[in-house]
Amino acid sequence: MQQRSGFRVLSPTSIFYGWWIVLAAFMVAFIYSGFFFYDFTLFVTPIREDIPDVGAAIEPAFIVATVLGAVVSPLLGGFFDKSGPKPVVGGGMLLGAAGFAIMGVMTEPWHLYIGLTLAGLGPIVFFAGGVSAVVNWFDRMRGRAVGITVVGLGAGGILTRPSLYVMEAIGWRDSFLLMAAIIIIVLLPMAFVLRRSPEDYGMRPDGDEVEGADASGALQGPILYGLPFTQILRTPTFWFLSLLMFLSFWPIGALQIHQAPFMEDAGYSRLAAADAVGAMALITIVGRIGGGWLADKMDPRRGTVIATLLQAIGIAAFALSRPEANWYLILFFVAFSPGFGAIIVLQPALLATYFGRRAFGAAQGFLWTMVAMAVSVSPYVATLSDEYLGGMQNGFLMFAAFSLLAMILVFVVLPRPGIVRPRGRVIIPPEPESSGTRR
Repeated sequence: MQQRSGFRVLSPTSIFYGWWIVLAAFMVAFIYSGFFFYDFTLFVTPIREDIPDVGAAIEPAFIVATVLGAVVSPLLGGFFDKSGPKPVVGGGMLLGAAGFAIMGVMTEPWHLYIGLTLAGLGPIVFFAGGVSAVVNWFDRMRGRAVGITVVGLGAGGILTRPSLYVMEAIGWRDSFLLMAAIIIIVLLPMAFVLRRSPEDYGMRPDGDEVEGADASGALQGPILYGLPFTQILRTPTFWFLSLLMFLSFWPIGALQIHQAPFMEDAGYSRLAAADAVGAMALITIVGRIGGGWLADKMDPRRGTVIATLLQAIGIAAFALSRPEANWYLILFFVAFSPGFGAIIVLQPALLATYFGRRAFGAAQGFLWTMVAMAVSVSPYVATLSDEYLGGMQNGFLMFAAFSLLAMILVFVVLPRPGIVRPRGRVIIPPEPESSGTRR
């Protein structure tokens, strides 16, 4: 098999190309998460005030956008395994920018449905293309590499206060249009840095020395180590991981829509709510870095137990927070933020630990479908809790119980680390002597 052309293999003294992939994926995560995950909650109240009909459609539009994203996520993951991350992430950035632009000029609810659906593709292509590429380029340092990459998701919180100032200066419509322009100018070029796997270019994960290469520099041997996707789907462990992620991601969907309005209703100012969104995002960096270290240094199941417990404590504290009892909000920051940050890293680490790299993109895409289902439904469930269960805080307390249930299930169900065969037999995989190249 031949090495792909148009790509220079870096010398041993050069920076391993995998770290450039980490940097590019970090930039996508940093800017896009700031715009979509953290800034969007700041737009909810102004939209509802200016266009009540559109404002009333935010929650159902969010559900539709996330469900449609969940449908395409496995397809994008499989496309990554075949064609690499550039078309996945590049196409997602183009469509995402179009979505923000549409929201900047929307006047009818159906405009929001289209805009939010397109904008919601950004996080999906980041995990399907960006994170999958990082996972493929690292083995021994996978947890740290993924941890650094998803630090960008937390660092996006830095943009919250500046975005509020920009919104107050130019209005929420022009703010959406500015976001669209930044995505095209800054993030679209990042897609061209990404590559599918080191084996495609005559290299090894982590920049390890190449052995068994022929005269052309191409690696000889089997394709990427791990199970094919059809076998992954037959393992009970995969479906349990899907359930685990489904339970763990309920709080973040509700926070994305309701965090700022919930805090304002509790008596906090809009600026304080914006600062809280940013602070939560930044503190998740601790969990993302810590989760990456845990994934490399210890059994990732133990890290998952710690992360889900912290998340349960933190989201329960947020449900009870109010200005006269500010220590609840502090507990939310120090517990939920690191816990959720660690879960973001431990999820792909667990997936790669049990199933390898061969079909990681497709498996990650399918797993994200389960995550998207939880994220899409949770804002609506929080609203129903506010109407029928005595307040939205009871919805957040229910989400805390889901995280606690996920922690308990890790003790009971997850097998010891190793490649999991379809019939449940767990094998600690040997270090592969070489990995082949797929054209």
